[in-house]
Amino acid sequence: MTTATTSSSPLGPGFWNFWSGLLCFSLGDAVLYIALPFLALGTSPAVNQHRALGLVVLAGSLPRFLAPLLGTLADRAAPKPLLLISAGLRTLSALLVGLAALHLGQLPLWVPLLLAFGNGLLSTLTYTVSRTLLPRLVGQGALTQANALTSGALMGGPLVGYGLGGTLLALGGSGPTLLIAAGLSLGLLLGAGRLPDLPPGASGTGTPGVWASLAASWRLYLGRPLLLAMLLFGFSLNLLMNMLNVRAPIHLLSVGRGAGDYAVFEGLLSGGMLLGTALVGLLARRLNLDAMLGLGRWVVLLGVVALLPGAAAMWWAGGAVIGLGIGLLEVAAITRIQALVPAQGRGQALGTAMGFNALGLLVGAGVAALAWPTSALLLAGAALLLVLALLWPLALRREPALGVAAD
Repeated sequence: MTTATTSSSPLGPGFWNFWSGLLCFSLGDAVLYIALPFLALGTSPAVNQHRALGLVVLAGSLPRFLAPLLGTLADRAAPKPLLLISAGLRTLSALLVGLAALHLGQLPLWVPLLLAFGNGLLSTLTYTVSRTLLPRLVGQGALTQANALTSGALMGGPLVGYGLGGTLLALGGSGPTLLIAAGLSLGLLLGAGRLPDLPPGASGTGTPGVWASLAASWRLYLGRPLLLAMLLFGFSLNLLMNMLNVRAPIHLLSVGRGAGDYAVFEGLLSGGMLLGTALVGLLARRLNLDAMLGLGRWVVLLGVVALLPGAAAMWWAGGAVIGLGIGLLEVAAITRIQALVPAQGRGQALGTAMGFNALGLLVGAGVAALAWPTSALLLAGAALLLVLALLWPLALRREPALGVAAD
């Protein structure tokens, strides 16, 4: 199968319509992300803070276990309708909960739990569809640039969205914040509506069944040391990030200004991610993808170590450094997978990775909900990342030379 493009130029109008919709999606998601923890904290004064936040983060993480099935759906259904449905449902759910919070005030805990689960499900679908769609919108030679720009939209949007969300929370509470998130989500509807009507990536009588595709995807990961090492690090990174998702609002509430400091932390984390994606283009002239993946591991580890002193300023600095490492890893990892996996199996392969990462999210949220010191959790996370960073050169030595999958 040959790679389809919508324009003779490397990045045509199809890509930019797609990119603008994802930028709006990331802005709305960031505003909603800031609102959810404080919506949960306001459910009832009798609800334990660790428990409430842990449950909400867990509810948002559980849909990632469905990522392998969503990846199969992304391979076998036309991308445009999937993005339209996802954006529409996401806008409606944020609108309804925002209106309820505005008019009723205190909401039961099941409301933010349901919103977190639904948003997690739709965000996972959007992400999977977008990553399988991208190689079909641009040529192979422009794929790294397109991945960097797409990751920049997904990571740079929150740089504004977190600040907007924190400001709206301080001024009007969760209700108005969720209404703004709903309005921003409309941008993906407009962007997806202008996409070309591409057919499904996998079709025909020779297409394997869902479980056969899932088994083939796992064989691919287990048979390639580099991909297996990427899978294990992704698990560990997601475990760490969900621990931070639970502990950061509470920790910064105890050492600083609460929502304001938390918004700064998330904004710097997102800013670091944006900078990391921007650096990919410069580093690609000197480093190949595998070297960039190794560098990103050490940068993330450095950021985690910076969190250990506990002061709000150190959490800001650590968040920025962690984000920088994630930005480097994101573009390199996605481009690596897209190059190694044929077009008809990319959604399944990405979904398999996301599903495994969901286990890390589950463990991270569960551990963070326990009454263990945040410093102890960070030390354990840093030790795990250190071991995996040291094992990366071994995976490289056992991995065949860089290859490109035939479409």
